[in-house]
Amino acid sequence: MTTSAKSVKAVKAPAAPTAQSADTKASLLLRKAEGGYAFPALDSVANQFARSLRDLVRALGAPAIQVERAGAEQMSFADWSASAAPAIFWRYHAPPLKGPVLLAAARPLILQLVDIFYGGKGALAAEREELTDAEERFAARLGRDMGLQLAAAWRDKLAMEPELDCVTTDPAKLAAVRADDELFVQRFILRGAPFEGRTIVCAYPLASLRGIAGAEAVLETQAANDSDPLWSGALNKALRDVRLPVRSVLARPEISLVKLLALAVGDIIPLTMPRHVPVTVAGRSFAVGSIGEANGNAAIMIEHIEKGPNHE
Repeated sequence: MTTSAKSVKAVKAPAAPTAQSADTKASLLLRKAEGGYAFPALDSVANQFARSLRDLVRALGAPAIQVERAGAEQMSFADWSASAAPAIFWRYHAPPLKGPVLLAAARPLILQLVDIFYGGKGALAAEREELTDAEERFAARLGRDMGLQLAAAWRDKLAMEPELDCVTTDPAKLAAVRADDELFVQRFILRGAPFEGRTIVCAYPLASLRGIAGAEAVLETQAANDSDPLWSGALNKALRDVRLPVRSVLARPEISLVKLLALAVGDIIPLTMPRHVPVTVAGRSFAVGSIGEANGNAAIMIEHIEKGPNHE
């Protein structure tokens, strides 16, 4: 099918001194010139998103997959949705954009990913229009994961948190976009068996991108401290499951060497039980507690938690 598309041409920022301050604020996001717009931020966003998609597909069970970023183009929503079909479409509410972010993937790709996820080799079953319940759940989960990756790709440009609000095989249900709306389209091509040549497409309505000219860009120093949300979530979950040794010393009796050498079976060493005892975690002082009983077992009630060197 032939689509009407025009390439995006980079343009220079206005040279007039009176426009420099406004252009500086928006330079990471958008530049305007006579006859059109350029979106310099989207190049680095696409590079990061391509890496994130590669890692996501690999984590689903295809460790050898690469993702190649193809060229960007502009086209109408009607042309884009027709060229993507048959596809799964994901729509995200993504403020501060004044419109949605759209993702699309060929429906056979979803069927192959489901097969791999459940232990198969990515074999493609007979083509069908309807998805099973398991495939619909997988498509929704994949959409949420891609939304997190998209947010991470934008993080050093704009504080955008895409929220998935629609998953459908029918582009007519993407009601937030009209047929003649112009989209800025980025394509990501999967390389390697069994997905060779499959494509995931990200589309931004041009009106939404033009609307972020006045948005505040996120400082790079802040972005440097941020990490991939999926990686951070997995790390936090793993850390929460780590088991640490918790110990408390109830008594430290002292006796002379003479008495120690004279001890025999049946002898008794008297203990003086303190009111408060220390509690350590992995060898480090953690808290102070008092000795008692809970549910028929000896127990320690935490009365005070120690502060660290930074009072944390």
